[in-house]
Amino acid sequence: MSLKERVLADLAAAGCAPLHRYGQHFLIDRCALDSLCAALPLVPGAQVVEIGPGTGLLTERLLQHDAHIVAVEIDRGLAAFLARRWAGRKLTVVHGDALRGAEGLHPAITAVAAAGPWLFASNLPYDIAIPAILEAAALPRPPSALAATVQLACAERLCSRPGDAAWGASAAILQAAGSPRLLRRVGRAAFHPQPRVDSALIAWEPRQPLPPGFAAWVRRVFAYRRKVLIGALRDAGHHPEVARQACAAAGIAAEHRLEQLDSSELLALHRALHRAP
Repeated sequence: MSLKERVLADLAAAGCAPLHRYGQHFLIDRCALDSLCAALPLVPGAQVVEIGPGTGLLTERLLQHDAHIVAVEIDRGLAAFLARRWAGRKLTVVHGDALRGAEGLHPAITAVAAAGPWLFASNLPYDIAIPAILEAAALPRPPSALAATVQLACAERLCSRPGDAAWGASAAILQAAGSPRLLRRVGRAAFHPQPRVDSALIAWEPRQPLPPGFAAWVRRVFAYRRKVLIGALRDAGHHPEVARQACAAAGIAAEHRLEQLDSSELLALHRALHRAP
């Protein structure tokens, strides 16, 4: 039986169908699933969070690695199906929305993160991919490693560098906290139903905690990304003289445009601004 046939059979058994409002595109490519697992240090007993497990093809592979999984599924029918199928295994299925807007990630995810080292593995719905990854990276204890399938444009955006058209606040925040990598492209035929765009497998590993307020500050100043630093910082609410002193303290020319700064320079500028009187 192909993985597509299995997904169709499982959906029928669950009394479900792919729902557009949940962004459900089930990953049915064995190589992509294997690559996703291979990108993580899946030692026995690893604590793993999976967002949007769907019919459980990735979940099954994680269980084969003897991982403890907390799977957050927004589809009530699929959540019940997974709980029945893997009853008695090291799987906790949580019915709910993994991303709660301004409230951040679902409490079941933050509880795993607070308890000890954990991993993030997911075939992420496109519409929550960037906020879910950024929220995970900004936690006091971010995942030890993250691997997820996302829209190709999202992967290119998060892995972009200053000077790239895709470079922006999301990439700067994620790269300030750790190192993202685009591992491979994933074609449309790897999913059921097929999306209208290509996807990619992205990995990320943490490097350092984000300073308090850094993510919100980056989003604010990137609203003026094409301006020179003094102008961008002024329009973001900083006094021009304080901005000039901070640029000097960070070793960054005040005539640079904001969009030319990489994550390490943004971190240095943020620190300098918050040390200023």
